[in-house]
Amino acid sequence: MALCKTEIKCLSPALLAIAKTVVSHLKNIMKQNRFKEKFTTELQIDKKEFIEKFSREFEHSDIDFFSEFLKSLSLRKRNKSLIGTIRNDTFKIKRNSTMNSFNYATAIAKGEISESENGTIIETKINGFDYGFIPLYTILGIVFFVSFIGMFGDFQFIIGVFISSGIYLYTRNKMLKDLKKLRIELTKTLENLSG
Repeated sequence: MALCKTEIKCLSPALLAIAKTVVSHLKNIMKQNRFKEKFTTELQIDKKEFIEKFSREFEHSDIDFFSEFLKSLSLRKRNKSLIGTIRNDTFKIKRNSTMNSFNYATAIAKGEISESENGTIIETKINGFDYGFIPLYTILGIVFFVSFIGMFGDFQFIIGVFISSGIYLYTRNKMLKDLKKLRIELTKTLENLSG
């Protein structure tokens, strides 16, 4: 029995180290700005008119997990491809999605609207990383580490290595694709408003 307690004590620092490694890896990815984009759009349209037109282009809804979860349970069909809010001179928008794992949109665009001599300037920042995935990535890091170490004793652990790696790569690529899709859709929407 004492041996089991000792093993747990030895394993706990290892798991903590894995969790710290995963979090630091995610921070490095964020620092490289793979999941972030900034762009500025200048339109030949009055600011007030832009805000009126722009607010018609998306479904007004708070962007949080609880709101999206309740909307996903609704049977009402969604007509707009974007959801979000616009308040005063700022907006927060993301692609409209359902809560199933294959269609959940992660990228969120935040922007500031200001007036210029020629019209309206929209400064947009898109963040493609969903911080809700950090616990998942921590668990995947632990599964990967344990499976990798166990693989040397029993080759069946290779399944854990492949599954944890596959889930990580899938979600990472999904976030990057979602960021690009949101940028394209938002850029098209903004260009159509000036015309």
